[in-house]
Amino acid sequence: MFDKDGTLLDLHLLWSSWFHQLLVKIKNKQPGVTFSDEEVAKDLGVHTEQHLILPRGPLAIGTMRDSAIIVALHLYRQKLPWNEAVQTVRNTMEDVNATIDWDRYLQPLQGLISFLEKASQNDVQMAVVTSDDTDIAEEHLHLLNIHHFFHSIIGSDQIDRPKPFPDIGHKACQKLMVDPTHVAVIGDTNGDMNLGDNLNAKVNIGVVAHDDPNASHLTDADHIIHDYGELSIHT
Repeated sequence: MFDKDGTLLDLHLLWSSWFHQLLVKIKNKQPGVTFSDEEVAKDLGVHTEQHLILPRGPLAIGTMRDSAIIVALHLYRQKLPWNEAVQTVRNTMEDVNATIDWDRYLQPLQGLISFLEKASQNDVQMAVVTSDDTDIAEEHLHLLNIHHFFHSIIGSDQIDRPKPFPDIGHKACQKLMVDPTHVAVIGDTNGDMNLGDNLNAKVNIGVVAHDDPNASHLTDADHIIHDYGELSIHT
């Protein structure tokens, strides 16, 4: 059971670019409203200078709805009515999602493709459980040409309570017809590890990219990898 961003594909390049385009388009839609890009970035957990998404921040862990509310709050503080602030942000998110060149920013993590191929050859059932919306997740997986490896793809829009609540994991297990206690949860945030704990999963595997050796946020991981080549399939 995989998370998507930061687990299957590079988190930082994709979402730092998405964040920049979001703010540009919001300012174009609301030219009379001014807000600090740095303040919005700080509240979402984006390090703009280094183009990093912080692993404990809302953009890394939360849902698109969470991010929309945070950005909308900045517009509200600039005297925009709350309903208009929320609508502006949600509409702009849809605009960015429809116009961004996803293919330009999507990069699979090192060793991923080979691992998925081996797992598929050994009839390992695999699912994606992501805080992203399902349609965006499906598009990303198609563009990476790995969609066919997964038997279930579930976004936060399909469940009431997001990770680390176990709902999304239970839904995936029901579709796969597997016992959650037999599942390996693989993710890049401690929220993913907490999801595994709440499912009573067999094992929680934390993923940390080679260019980010800090794994201090993965406090509940049973194992930590930097490359999918560190994992092997035994049947």
